[in-house]
Amino acid sequence: MTEKTQAEVCSSSDALTYSLKTSVDFEVVMSFASLHADRKEIRGLGQNRERPILQRIALLLLFCLTAWTPGKGKAVSEPAAGLFSGIVPEVSALAEAQGKTELTEDEAIRRIKELTEAQIQSAYKSGQRPALRDAHAKQHGCVRAEFTVPASLPATMRQGVFAEAHTFHAWIRFSNAVGSDDQTGLARGMAIKLLGVPGRKILPDEADAATQDFLLVNYPVFNVRTAADYVDFLTKSNAGQLPLFFRAHPESERITAAIASQPAGNPLRQRYFSMTPYALGSSNVKYSAKPVSCTTGATLQDDGGKTHSGGPNYLRAAMTTSLAAGSSCFLFMVQRQTDPATMPIDDSTVVWSEDLSPFVKVASITIPPQRFDSPEQQAFCENLSYTPWHALPAHQPLGTINRVRRVVYDATSSLRHRLNGVPRREPSGDERFPGSPTW
Repeated sequence: MTEKTQAEVCSSSDALTYSLKTSVDFEVVMSFASLHADRKEIRGLGQNRERPILQRIALLLLFCLTAWTPGKGKAVSEPAAGLFSGIVPEVSALAEAQGKTELTEDEAIRRIKELTEAQIQSAYKSGQRPALRDAHAKQHGCVRAEFTVPASLPATMRQGVFAEAHTFHAWIRFSNAVGSDDQTGLARGMAIKLLGVPGRKILPDEADAATQDFLLVNYPVFNVRTAADYVDFLTKSNAGQLPLFFRAHPESERITAAIASQPAGNPLRQRYFSMTPYALGSSNVKYSAKPVSCTTGATLQDDGGKTHSGGPNYLRAAMTTSLAAGSSCFLFMVQRQTDPATMPIDDSTVVWSEDLSPFVKVASITIPPQRFDSPEQQAFCENLSYTPWHALPAHQPLGTINRVRRVVYDATSSLRHRLNGVPRREPSGDERFPGSPTW
């Protein structure tokens, strides 16, 4: 820096350009630069690899922290590190991301398991009873339903529970992904548990259980790409530093914002998606459940809460009103993978194009009129466990995020039931609750 004085470098609008013009990682530079310089100042930087980007950032900070007061454009005699308090955490996070070795998938899964178990234990120790799920803890309710497979399916679809025409009884749990207030619940969940499903299941501990699970949320893709990204997401979230994660993962930020922006007025009027892929015999598929009129079959749209008064439990109230008035119906559909290049298995942040491969109906769901909010039924709902791995081999979960789920869902369910002092068991269909219909 012989051609400029210290004060000139640190106060000039092109300080970043001066220090970082041989960047090896343009996105990292952009992330750092956006904190205190116009992005236009560093556009078009070269790709010289002579010096690591974090070394250059550190040198710039060291150079300027000791002799510059930001905004005044002049040197001072005392250190000014405190004035950079809003920048240093960001730089530290970038340095950590640059310096660490990428976790293997198995290492990442172990870490996710530890983080989610710690989250449940921390809430339990602070007095929360019962111990709740780490995600989708807020339940609107579990409802009885019928899941009917028609006789007219093509041979390629007649796999697993779709092999023969049949009507299964089901328990369906509707939920919020986060929080206890329906107005800020982010994603909305629909977890389907079919009863009376014969055949050995994938999970060894529940191989003989006569149930099959399908898990869906009201958005077509997941918001993190890899297991290692998921570790970073949970770590930053627990530390209250999600903006740092999103700065390094802009696509995750875009997806999360899109999920949060969706109107939600009634869980029975939302469309749901599996997000992640599954086997269907020799095919790879994703699932979706679409709300339809029980009489005409027309697709129903959510009113976004316009007909409800709001409040922290307005979604449960909307369900209660709907099921007091009549039945609710969904089409259960599958979308086949037709182009592996644009419909990846291991990247669940990618939407599979419905233009290339439309969803096709494989079953219909009918939720009859019922009361579902008795304390007894709510407690039953809380004690249920859902996992995509509670499945027949014909419905094998696929991809990175599903491999995370296999370990994490089992571990957190076991921990939750142990803390609550209740056994973990699959429902039989013989359950009886006040006001609830029977099959």
